[in-house]
Amino acid sequence: MAALAVVLVLARPARRAAIAVGQPPVIGEIALGLLVVPLLTTAAGSGVLDALLPTEVTSPLHTFGLAGLALYLTGIGHSARPPRDGGSLRSYGWLLSGSLLPGLLAGVLLAAWVEWRDVPGERGTAPSAALFLLLAAAFAVTAVPVLARILTDRGLVHSALGRLSLLVAVGIDALTWLILAAALAIAAGGGGQLVRAVAAIAGGALAAVLLRQLLRRPVVGSWCARRPVSAATSLGALAVAAALATERAGLTAILGAVLVGLAVPRDGDHGPRTRAVETVERWGLLLVPVFFVTTGLQVSADRPDGFSWATLALVVLLATAAKVGGGYAGARAARLPHGTAFRFGVLMNTRGLTEIAVLQAGLSAGILSPGLFLSLVLMALVTTAATGPLLSYADRRHPDRRPAPPHVGGTAP
Repeated sequence: MAALAVVLVLARPARRAAIAVGQPPVIGEIALGLLVVPLLTTAAGSGVLDALLPTEVTSPLHTFGLAGLALYLTGIGHSARPPRDGGSLRSYGWLLSGSLLPGLLAGVLLAAWVEWRDVPGERGTAPSAALFLLLAAAFAVTAVPVLARILTDRGLVHSALGRLSLLVAVGIDALTWLILAAALAIAAGGGGQLVRAVAAIAGGALAAVLLRQLLRRPVVGSWCARRPVSAATSLGALAVAAALATERAGLTAILGAVLVGLAVPRDGDHGPRTRAVETVERWGLLLVPVFFVTTGLQVSADRPDGFSWATLALVVLLATAAKVGGGYAGARAARLPHGTAFRFGVLMNTRGLTEIAVLQAGLSAGILSPGLFLSLVLMALVTTAATGPLLSYADRRHPDRRPAPPHVGGTAP
């Protein structure tokens, strides 16, 4: 509990420092976790980290953060609604394709570059197919938690652009975690993990549909109105359980939390179900800095054998071109205005700690070498840090924040 209090206290000046240098506040929270390990190790040796932050402390602390993330993303998922009419589905398809396919291609190109160079120590020991799949997933991913925080900090989370971005990002992450499961299965020499991942997605979608039918009943709405605290507590417990279940199945906790949020029916801005979701989201917003800080603490500090500056430059170039350019092209195909399309591409380029989680899985499975892992981690930090300045540039270049057309993303609130 003392460590939890310290993290929450330190997160505040970290957010202010990020704002002072023109970055989204969430970048400060991530940087705080990333810098604690090297600073403590440099100042007092490697033993001080185990003394101050032993596993008995960091493990439950990360669980607190994961619970906060699940609560927060339940509210975000409730705001992100899938399109209903045919025109919207086609537009969503363009947005998803533009944000996903170029990223997959960029990962394949990098894998081909690494295989062609054949530099000793630059790649791991896993089969080439695992490397191709892992890098495809790493380049395609968009970090839903970081994206949601950036949208919240900039007041865009309930806008048409915000809802579209989150909905596309959730779809991308579901697909990329399946690709990651396939890569890990190839590296381990078995397909059990991939089967579990597919079953978890199918089961989660079915459970969300059944939950939605239950929550639509009038008796549930009247109970939420009579007992708002109990309703919010029950919803929060369900969101955390769903997040832990999807994570245990080899996917991301994000999927379970978002599915619960999508399952809650809308009943107006002041309806009892909506108030319960808003309460859960506020609870999560209080604890979500703990997730970013503790996940930053878990980033590997392995010796970067096989690190290449040429590979790093190629990684950053491919990642930015694939996400910003691909997202912009997909948004223009969906008939979004130039300024909105550019903002959408920039938001899709936000990789954050979801990317690092994918990379850590690849490193642990022997697919990545420490040097290639370091290059990809630096790419994740650079692309995420570029989000704030690029959005500010878009605001100056395209000051008219026109909402997406009704047939794409609905109207702004």
